[in-house]
Amino acid sequence: MIRTFAPYLRPVRGALAASLAASIVQAAMQWLEPWPLKLIFDSVIGTHPLPGFLAFLPVSPGGRLTVLALAMLVIAAWLGIFRYVADRLVAQAGQRVVFAIRSDLFRHIESQSLSFHERRLTGDLLSRLGGDVQSVQGVMVNAIPVLVNNVLALAGMLAIMFWIDWRYTLVAVSLTPVLYLAVRGFLGRIKSQQRRARRWEGMATGVAQEVLTSITAVQAFGREDDEADRYGRASAHSLEASQEAVAMQAAFTPTVTFLMTTATVLVVWFGAESVLSGRLTPGDLLVFMAYLRGMYSPVRQLAKLGNVVTRGMAAAERLAETLSTDERIPERPSARRPAKPLGALSFRGVSLEYANGTVALDDVSLDISASARVAIVGATGSGKSSMLQLVPRFYDPCEGSVELDGVDLRDLTIAGLRELVAYVPQEPYLFQGPVWENITYGGHGLSREAAVVAARAAGVHEVLARLPDGYDTVVSERGASLSGGQRQCIALARAMVRDPRVILLDEPTTGLDEQAQQWLLDALERVSRGRTTLVVSHERRVVEWADVVVAIASGRVVATGTAADAFERVFGRGVAGEARDAGPERLAAGAGARPASLPAAAAAFGPPPARADAMGA
Repeated sequence: MIRTFAPYLRPVRGALAASLAASIVQAAMQWLEPWPLKLIFDSVIGTHPLPGFLAFLPVSPGGRLTVLALAMLVIAAWLGIFRYVADRLVAQAGQRVVFAIRSDLFRHIESQSLSFHERRLTGDLLSRLGGDVQSVQGVMVNAIPVLVNNVLALAGMLAIMFWIDWRYTLVAVSLTPVLYLAVRGFLGRIKSQQRRARRWEGMATGVAQEVLTSITAVQAFGREDDEADRYGRASAHSLEASQEAVAMQAAFTPTVTFLMTTATVLVVWFGAESVLSGRLTPGDLLVFMAYLRGMYSPVRQLAKLGNVVTRGMAAAERLAETLSTDERIPERPSARRPAKPLGALSFRGVSLEYANGTVALDDVSLDISASARVAIVGATGSGKSSMLQLVPRFYDPCEGSVELDGVDLRDLTIAGLRELVAYVPQEPYLFQGPVWENITYGGHGLSREAAVVAARAAGVHEVLARLPDGYDTVVSERGASLSGGQRQCIALARAMVRDPRVILLDEPTTGLDEQAQQWLLDALERVSRGRTTLVVSHERRVVEWADVVVAIASGRVVATGTAADAFERVFGRGVAGEARDAGPERLAAGAGARPASLPAAAAAFGPPPARADAMGA
């Protein structure tokens, strides 16, 4: 954990060094603070002579009292000034460190692969960005300055106490081992409970995020009470752990106080006897007691800050765990930017297995010529979407390779590759803000005019212009205020902003009515011109629109051919919907007798694979 956070301290080491210097001066003022009062008791009220180095003080008791009282004020003023400087410097440094941690944590999380995010609860990640970072900030801004100042003061006070009377110092520290064991035991248990509480808080946040983003389904099925119970159970576990930590914290403080009071009573007992016997002056005992109180101050402060410290340490462990996890898609050192690609794609013996052991693709080999329009069909879970997600390298194949114009995608920079690929998921995510900003999200620093140009290029300008405020219509969170067709139109315009060479669409017409489907098909006709386009779909009209259809079953390409072939093999019916024989020879015949109107891209596909009989109905 130290290695994780050490780099964040380097930029603020100057501020930390200045804070340490101010803390040393502050500690020196604390060392001097009791001495004027000692001299007042011994040499103004009492009759003990002044030390030789103070012979310059006035002879009269009134004069001495005035000088010593002013000295107390000066020491207090300097103590306050340097405490302010030390606390401010370390607090500002701590805030800068926490800001850097939060920024890097966010960048780190968003750069991880899709498999990382699929295994993590979004709410738990948000909890780490929010509550955990705030807990660490509480330690760095509040706890560390207090501990640093008190530790420095403690070191000097112990030295002065030994100088005054080593015997009473040993009496004072006699209970330190017991105190140490008590502090270690309590703080260890408090930290364990705080770690447990933070874990359950993250789970509760994850439940809340999941429910609130799926509120329509929750309410549609009347599951409000069930989800409230699920959230309540996670919150109850967090509450239980927090209450146990608070209970131990409540027991910790009086235990420490009792041990410190016991040591203080012992010192007072023996010190008073020494004063009565003449071995110590009342001022010596007063100074000794002041230092004894100062010596136990760090322990008392730790008792007060125990909850903050342990909570922050538990949070820091969670942050370190996240920062040390690296599941980004790797980029080869020799990777280069693509150079004016044509858009031809090739899958060479590609196999893909997800982290949970699910085999998505199994030895897929397929050539797609540049500018081809390809529809990918198959049963749910057959691996269609997985094929699309390999192209922008959301995942990398476990075996084989995916190539763009004959170049392995892993030999290209991820940023350069994704500039050439537009991916439109089944449910395109829209951000809260104007329509034109959602469109220009596909580029960088683009204007409203660029959004209009992209929408016209995609053929969806008329649809978007008819919105209440046109391109300035404010989209609600996740695009809930728009229809499915309108969301898809915005997604297509967003894809066109980048002028991609490859377009990937995953079930673009799902949930759309006939008119909206026609809008989308007209738009697809425009955006696909001169671009390689892969569409996953079950819709007859979309499949007919494609030049070539690829059929997938159980993660394998089982056949390629025309729309009629695909519908007969996959769905057991022809394009018109009539039932037909689903035998493999039917597809082979269809693939070999393509209509003359098919573009040349279709010819790039070879005969149906020998395993075409694996295609399910």
